[in-house]
Amino acid sequence: MAEPFLIAIPEDRLAVIHAKVEAFDWSIMPDAEDWRSGVGLADLKLLVDYWLTRYDWRAQERRLNLLPQFAAEVQGQRLHFIHVRGDGSRPPLLLLHGWPGSFLEFEALIAPLVADGHDVVVPSLPGYAFSGRPVSPIGPKQTAELMHGLMVELFGTRRYLVQGGDWGAAIGGWMAHAHPDAIAGLHLNMVLLQAKDVAPKKPDEVAWAAKRAELAKEETGYSQEQGTRPQTLGVAMSDSPVGVAAWILEKFGAWADVPRDAQGRPDLWQAFDEDLLLTNIMLYLVEGSFVTSTWMYRGRVLEGSGNFPAGTRIAVPTGIAAFPDPVFPPPPRSQAEKTYDIVQWTEMPAGGHFAALEQPDLLLADMRRFFASRSVSDDAPKRSIVLRSAGIIAATLAAAAVYTRATTRRTEQDVPADGRFIDVAGARIHYVDRGAGPPIVLIHGLGAQLRNFSYGVADALADTYRVILVDRPGSGYSVPTGEQSGILGQSAIIASLIDKLALDRPPLLVGHSLGGAVALGVATHHPGAVAGLALLAPMTQPPGSIPASVANAIESNPGARAIFANLLGTPISRAAYGMRWGKIFAPDAVPADFATRGGGGLGGRPVSVNAALVELASAEIDLNAIVRRYAELSIPVALLYGRDDRVLAPAIDGERAVAAIPGATLEMTDGGHMLPVGHPQASAAFVRNCAERILQ
Repeated sequence: MAEPFLIAIPEDRLAVIHAKVEAFDWSIMPDAEDWRSGVGLADLKLLVDYWLTRYDWRAQERRLNLLPQFAAEVQGQRLHFIHVRGDGSRPPLLLLHGWPGSFLEFEALIAPLVADGHDVVVPSLPGYAFSGRPVSPIGPKQTAELMHGLMVELFGTRRYLVQGGDWGAAIGGWMAHAHPDAIAGLHLNMVLLQAKDVAPKKPDEVAWAAKRAELAKEETGYSQEQGTRPQTLGVAMSDSPVGVAAWILEKFGAWADVPRDAQGRPDLWQAFDEDLLLTNIMLYLVEGSFVTSTWMYRGRVLEGSGNFPAGTRIAVPTGIAAFPDPVFPPPPRSQAEKTYDIVQWTEMPAGGHFAALEQPDLLLADMRRFFASRSVSDDAPKRSIVLRSAGIIAATLAAAAVYTRATTRRTEQDVPADGRFIDVAGARIHYVDRGAGPPIVLIHGLGAQLRNFSYGVADALADTYRVILVDRPGSGYSVPTGEQSGILGQSAIIASLIDKLALDRPPLLVGHSLGGAVALGVATHHPGAVAGLALLAPMTQPPGSIPASVANAIESNPGARAIFANLLGTPISRAAYGMRWGKIFAPDAVPADFATRGGGGLGGRPVSVNAALVELASAEIDLNAIVRRYAELSIPVALLYGRDDRVLAPAIDGERAVAAIPGATLEMTDGGHMLPVGHPQASAAFVRNCAERILQ
């Protein structure tokens, strides 16, 4: 009986992995010809640096938990799998990954295949990720029996479809060999098995075999080690996350169809992003499954399942997507037809070993064409309207999750981190440090990022002052290390940042919009941290716009927030981008390059949506607490508003703050709410005047 499964890695396990990554001694690693002798150290270091400074397992964990996951005992083996239901109009579909991949490979394919009507099942192979450890090494032939057993448990006698590459191709082949009546169609993106007595005869077949043999000399040392001495390798790898990362990253670099320079270095970042690579690596680390993942190689040797028996002919209709894998090139169709009943063969123009990740659209189109031609659509009753609706909803949500991930990746490529990172209590802060002189710290507003000050404010100040631009926690590239904090929580983090930077004197703190509220929280709740405040269109009063019950629900339900942010936050934010920023900027125009130059695009990512929800929910309580301490302030405080601000009313937020804060001043200028972007000269002049009075 399958039981629901949720990924929840203990914090101490994550801390152990992080500590070992951080402690890795790079000084003992000389560079032996870059990628020509194994993994390229430069690329590995890039990945490890991202791991230590920007990678967020919890965010990936929340995203993966949006997929319906289960665990079941099949023939005594625990199997973890994703199962997303379609409407039942097409046969169930089993997607099988290989090594060094994971169930993660098929994430982008699930939603469209479910929308086609398939129930989609994506298991972790035995000994991989969250599937249990086998008692001893098992190979693809025994694994095929487990996979068939899983499908029988889920669907009874209904025929099903199988797709696989790498080990998935071998397992799928053995399933078709042993259970031809159960499988309606077999789709492979790698021809790994042939009948034992099959030999190349035609010139192109002979040339292919010779090329495979030559490549094997350079590229299959890992397979020999894992197939003969996995235990020794496991001892070496079990205590080194960086070692596991290197072992896996080498295969992604060597096996992917990506450009390579004259020295053979692959541009693997063209095909894969850091979050994807690291999440796949973490799936081998969080449960300590790297060792048992290599047992498939040993199991193949022990069960002699590297070839089908002589005379074998796979009768299941087979489709082959022949991707130009640089290490495991596909055979000519004539060679593969000696073993398989090939009814569809597609020579792919691009894509390597990890087809589902490198060229998901090409693979999906080929699968759809094959399954449409071979599907058995009338061998089971259609699902009820309830289940059909549930399938559509599941497909829609899965599609939203895939869209969010793809959009986030593109946005972060377009708007990369500009600065450096520093760890403080509660967050890892991304900041830019420019210029020299008395310090000025600038913090941005709601849903924004430090690039908001790139339209002239930072440049105008950096010629005289040390200018420190900060991404608030949850915004830009700063990430909370625990739960997302509200306004006063962020005030404490900014105060800790200022302390850790060890500035030569307390800085002038500049805050825009909601960043102004955070700045006021620093001044009221952390006296002595700053020399004064220069606030641009600041939020200074409790907004009274969110009912207490709603605010409490937002703050007290991080799981629900995460689901909303990861599923709906990005699509909604992208759809409303023009309207939302248009209202915030009005009457000023939104700059055409604001999404990139101004960092506006980053505000639609799940982490930023989640942060904005918490910040707004905290505003009423936190600003009430801040307002109560206004009379205690003894540092200079100056406020600047645009006369046409349509977000915050200067007559309320401005005049009430000035009336309550001793010695505070209020100035007005032309423009709306986004002063640092729409009116950078006036903003810079205002900050410079404050700095001359307070810091000089």
